[in-house]
Amino acid sequence: MTGRLSPRKYNHPYDPYTIQIQLMNAVYDTISNDYKIGIFESPTGTGKTLSLICSSMTWLRHYKRNHIFSEVVDNNSEDSDDEPEWVKTAYRESIVSRSKGKIREFEEHLDKLEKDYDQNKRREAELKSRPKKKFKPADSDESMFLPVDYHSDSETTTDESTELARQIEELKKKLAPKKDVDYANDCPTKIFYCSRTHSQLNQFAGQLRLTKFESSFDDLQERTKYLPLGSRKQLCINDKVRSQVTVQSMNDACIDLQKSKEGCKFLPKNYVDSDLVKEFSELSVAKIRDIEDLGILGTDLNVCPYYSVRGGIELTEIISLPYQMIFQDSTRDIMKLDVKDSIVIIDEAHNIMDVITSLYSVSITADNLDRVIKSLKFYLGKFIKKLNSGNRINLQKLIKICQSLRNFINDKSGKVKPGDEINVDDIFQDSTADLVNIHKLEKFLSKTKIAYKIENYLEKIEIENETNTTIRSSSSTPLLFSVVSFLKSLTHPSTEGKFFWDVTNNTTTINYMLLDPSGVFKDILNQAKCILLCGGTMEPMSDYADYLFPSVLPEKVNKFTCGHVIPKENLDVFTVTEMNGIDFEFSFNKRNNAVQLNALGSFIIEVCKRVPYGIVIFFPSYKYLNQVLMEWKKSNLLNSISQLKSVFQEPSDATKVEQTLSEYSTAAQAKGAILFSVVGGKMSEGINFSDNLARAVLMVGLPYPNAFSGEMVAKRNFIEKNVISKGGTNNEAKEKSMNYYENLCMRAVNQSIGRSIRHIKDYSIIYLIDSRFKYPRIQIKLSKWVRDRLQATNNTSQIFNQTEEFFLNKSVTTDV
Repeated sequence: MTGRLSPRKYNHPYDPYTIQIQLMNAVYDTISNDYKIGIFESPTGTGKTLSLICSSMTWLRHYKRNHIFSEVVDNNSEDSDDEPEWVKTAYRESIVSRSKGKIREFEEHLDKLEKDYDQNKRREAELKSRPKKKFKPADSDESMFLPVDYHSDSETTTDESTELARQIEELKKKLAPKKDVDYANDCPTKIFYCSRTHSQLNQFAGQLRLTKFESSFDDLQERTKYLPLGSRKQLCINDKVRSQVTVQSMNDACIDLQKSKEGCKFLPKNYVDSDLVKEFSELSVAKIRDIEDLGILGTDLNVCPYYSVRGGIELTEIISLPYQMIFQDSTRDIMKLDVKDSIVIIDEAHNIMDVITSLYSVSITADNLDRVIKSLKFYLGKFIKKLNSGNRINLQKLIKICQSLRNFINDKSGKVKPGDEINVDDIFQDSTADLVNIHKLEKFLSKTKIAYKIENYLEKIEIENETNTTIRSSSSTPLLFSVVSFLKSLTHPSTEGKFFWDVTNNTTTINYMLLDPSGVFKDILNQAKCILLCGGTMEPMSDYADYLFPSVLPEKVNKFTCGHVIPKENLDVFTVTEMNGIDFEFSFNKRNNAVQLNALGSFIIEVCKRVPYGIVIFFPSYKYLNQVLMEWKKSNLLNSISQLKSVFQEPSDATKVEQTLSEYSTAAQAKGAILFSVVGGKMSEGINFSDNLARAVLMVGLPYPNAFSGEMVAKRNFIEKNVISKGGTNNEAKEKSMNYYENLCMRAVNQSIGRSIRHIKDYSIIYLIDSRFKYPRIQIKLSKWVRDRLQATNNTSQIFNQTEEFFLNKSVTTDV
């Protein structure tokens, strides 16, 4: 399976497969040939992450060697055209020698620093374990729940906050590393690797440790300088801050602690000039450390990792970070992340539009507002004598705004349809709340961190009384923070977003949704040298061009889809259109037909007879899965299935997923097991169903999202209006929005069925159960590696025969 030697040496730690070489070549060529966008689909199990690392780092080292240092020489030689050639040559050699000397000196410095650290020469404090339980504030001191005095018409709260603001600005200016380490990275171009989850970023660090790249100069050893970035949730080591439930409350708690007299014991007062911070910054890039390693490093040195890590940014070549940090301009500014002329790699990019949309979207219900109003009144009643007039007045204004929003929702309840657009001016027109300056109110919320104060006080009361749940939400995001986010969207709604109604289970909701993510994406697009969108299931690709970077010319977009590392005979894909003469079509209007459901059950029984070990079946929703299982219990089909395989069902409770998977895994290896799962649920993404855990995957129907949800109606209306505004016809507008709707469905299909093949020796069968899967417009949107293995037959008897033959060729049967 290894391919021809690549003309480039990518320093891959293993002997790469042909498709890995093809992917590395495609990535390298995309960057070097000045493409603005690269879209790469590389199935899970094909070594995508290592290929991305090796190709991008090889390009960066080549770029530094051939451009950065040579440009330094050329720029200094511009005014010396009259000099003899031997003088110019000598000058170039001196510049190169000086650059090499600086790099060598810095590498030796890092070697020594790391050696000293490993030998415990610089540790001054004992290692401390991370907190295992929430911090509980002392009962006797309630001052911590009070905001600083607030003056409504001023830009700041107190002289103390003015001084803090000045210090922060000074800190920002001085945050860059000191001149004695500036030489460590003369190249402003970096690689930013972004992924969705903390575990995926840690896996990236593990893969990076396997690699070693050629230096920017000959005869020189140069380590890969890598830095992982994260939120306070990953990097804070202060127990008081870490005790907070949400990232937002942790942020507020950290700032609040810095303002207090005691301050944070891990953040030096002389932060800018701190030797500890400098040591942390350099040690952070001395070797490849993941985010947990940085936490341990901060604990060992007794210094804050969250702030100290920023000192290492300018020293690095490659940075990993979660999506949220790269897509929020405020976060990039705070962290001093300059993506200008850099390479931005977005992994697991199939859901990137959803991620950007969710970052800038928020919703609120009348019940949410009612609970927030109760909590605000409770807090105000407790502390009214201790609050200054600015705080009291603004809390009363906040209550008034929330009451107006609640009344507006209640008044419209039952009179609106999902997707109906809301004019913001209509919300307060029948109340005096329109007299409240929401911009000033937002400033009050930001300056005082009042949401954090109130939530902490209510938590204290709840812990003490083990009651009062009616004034506080048990969700992971406290309601007061959600309301604050909603009010902020009222003050500066994006032109790419809309307010609209939604109705779910008879509950009316006001939603603000970012309908056009290209506006957020555009800022990074304009600055970066190149953006690479990568994933195991990127098809259909058309949506990325249409809705993420519509301004980029097609000739500036490079698309690459590679095959799978597995042999062709290790995967068969069947479209299943009928069983016993009953056509399969699980559209919304037909999917509950009892005759069709029984035919589906019969098909599954026949599959269970022929497929060994584990089988995973995906249904469009939890509700539909439960309806199907209820029907099969009545007809005794579920009992027949359980005679052949142990039956498991994906839990809707996330805390029970791990236990279910463990039990399913054990059963699959023994008698064999079948796992009923949901598209978009806990099992459809990020779960590894390798080897015997999924010798077959069944996709039941096409999992279209709810066409009548407020979000979908609003999004499709936005797409159609946009097409018409650019001169398109009504038919073209309808086709465009339908294509978007269909693409959502097919990306979900591709993501789910990709769970089964995880490495080169893996094998499985995929059954696509719905007559609509035979349509060319549907098949063309399947991932290429799946599409290439579609079997010609739709005949059920032939499918069963080929299934038996498939596993006989693998020397396994159902008698295992």
